[in-house]
Amino acid sequence: MALTVKDILQLDGLSKMRLIAGEGGLDRYVVSLGIADNEFSSFADQSERNVFEADMIILSTLLFAKEEPGLILSTTKFLCEIGAAAFACKTTIFEKLPQEVIDFANAHDFPIIQYDADLYMESIIFEILDAVRKEDDNFFSEENLDQMIAGNLTKTQIYSLSKNISLKLKEYVMAVYIKGEDEDFQLNLERYSKVFYLNRNLNTKALVCKYKNGLFALLTARQKKKQSFAIILRELMEFLSPSKEGLYVSCSRIHDPYKELDQCIRESYYTHIASKAEEKSFGSYDKIGAYQLLVPLADTEAMKDFMTSLIDPIREKPEFFETIRQLALNEGDIFRTASSLQCHHNTIRYRISKIKQFLFCEEMSDQEFYVNISLAVRLYMLNENK
Repeated sequence: MALTVKDILQLDGLSKMRLIAGEGGLDRYVVSLGIADNEFSSFADQSERNVFEADMIILSTLLFAKEEPGLILSTTKFLCEIGAAAFACKTTIFEKLPQEVIDFANAHDFPIIQYDADLYMESIIFEILDAVRKEDDNFFSEENLDQMIAGNLTKTQIYSLSKNISLKLKEYVMAVYIKGEDEDFQLNLERYSKVFYLNRNLNTKALVCKYKNGLFALLTARQKKKQSFAIILRELMEFLSPSKEGLYVSCSRIHDPYKELDQCIRESYYTHIASKAEEKSFGSYDKIGAYQLLVPLADTEAMKDFMTSLIDPIREKPEFFETIRQLALNEGDIFRTASSLQCHHNTIRYRISKIKQFLFCEEMSDQEFYVNISLAVRLYMLNENK
């Protein structure tokens, strides 16, 4: 299950925090943090109210109430009303909270926590966000992601994963697999995963987790519009700022988060595998064409037998093999294939004729031969790049 207020209070680094009211709410879930200080003193402006969301622990020095202690009660009521997880107050200004605040919190099972001046807000933020990140990593462990990609999880398990991550999923979700081939991306992989949680704006609409030397990102939005997700993805990429050298960014289609989360993950990763096979970025699942079928079936015995029957005889003949590989990559276009290999188009036609003879496929038309050989080449590239 997701972290609760009780779990937070049991973190080693937060042992100095103490519950002073609202014990009945210790099972409230915690997914994020907010800070209520001088700039959020009245909540009169709607933009101020929108800063805070349900399941947040709200930290405050209570500086905003220094001259007007009555604001503590109105703030507590507001935070309770929006479903905040807890209100954590520093004792610097108010060593004791007004009794009416304590009474309200107890009556509504709303946890109020106090901490002393020697515990810095930055330390609390780090401890809580690190705990939230680790909890997300448990749900999106490599094992669970493997199972989602393989399609081995039940609908109940998918629903449970969707409900228990820190990201509050909206009506729609998209998965993106991000992987760079350069050393810089690999060296920064851990940092990408950690610093993401410090971005309060992004972590209400995205979540990232590590997988096979890359990152999965879940993006969520209220509208089923590609443009909405493109904006979130652009914001995420600008924040992470990975090197663009050898970078693959592979997107799924848009899905229902509680029914099709595994399909999102699967489509995103299939897009990455297809991109690696052809050494070009397809960008999104709906552009990978036949790979939608080939990726999940590439390891089956039938597909392997088909591939080896056409590829093995010519794999040791570089000129033949590179010709059919380029023919597949150039979608059967003789002229583009000739340009890729820097030779005349008649040379390509001659080689194809010789390859057909070598594979005992003379009776096939060029179109039929292309369909078969391009399928075999793509299966070969998939197996080579897995």
